[in-house]
Amino acid sequence: MDGTTPDTVAYLYLGLTVVAIIAISFIGSIVLRYRNLQKDLQVMEQLRDEK
Repeated sequence: MDGTTPDTVAYLYLGLTVVAIIAISFIGSIVLRYRNLQKDLQVMEQLRDEK
């Protein structure tokens, strides 16, 4: 061994990119679920008002 540290910057960027993609997907999933919940609530209120 020559005592030098290997260059792993590319792996750092790859890891950060993967984490960012996962975080953005998670946030997008939460937003979509919230929108669908709001639509479901509107439908339930409409059904309730029809009776």
